[in-house]
Amino acid sequence: MLNQIIVVSDGQSNVGPEPSSIAELALNKGIRVNTIGIIDSQKDKSSIRELEDIAEKGGGICELTTLENLSLALSRVTMTSVYTTIEEVVKKELKSISNTDIYDINPAERNKIIDMIDKISNEISLKCLILLDASGSMKNKMDIARKSVLELLLFLQERKGENQIGLIVYPGEDGYYQLLSDFTQNIDELKENMVKIHTGGTTPTGYALEGAIKMFNKEEDSVINEYIV
Repeated sequence: MLNQIIVVSDGQSNVGPEPSSIAELALNKGIRVNTIGIIDSQKDKSSIRELEDIAEKGGGICELTTLENLSLALSRVTMTSVYTTIEEVVKKELKSISNTDIYDINPAERNKIIDMIDKISNEISLKCLILLDASGSMKNKMDIARKSVLELLLFLQERKGENQIGLIVYPGEDGYYQLLSDFTQNIDELKENMVKIHTGGTTPTGYALEGAIKMFNKEEDSVINEYIV
């Protein structure tokens, strides 16, 4: 099972803990943190730097995109993150077993390993938690953001492995963040929950990341308790 977070935002955090520090904590717990920046202007350097820092500390990928290309960016970041994670594990195992780098192997054997990485990436189970910025600046972008999240679930259904998507918006109606949808494979359920999104307020990215970590921990505790029973 691979666990990953995708932060989708068009701006910089302006309340709460430093997001990159929380992303590093998530990575230490086995959760990769990716970021997608909906950037209206390349002049917005501070927002770009923050998104890059979050992804770097979270062991993930940062991609900048226009609103129109958000759906494509979501699917590309998700699958690139899965492939990169598997590739890193295979490289590490190869290094520990034979002290050999994948690029030192002859082309025929290297192609076999690459094919194996592709196969595992397609078949491994995936939990993807999307953290969607719902601050005031997202008001005119939310319809496309909703559609892009739904299209991601449709895209993932083409994989052989089990896929589950969860959704947190930040800020929430009554706090810094709100769990709109627990992990699900049901696109109708996700669509129904996304109707509840309201925009406005600050951008508490760090708090939302803390909430995401708690959600993954809750899922792990639930599996452990079920196994014990």
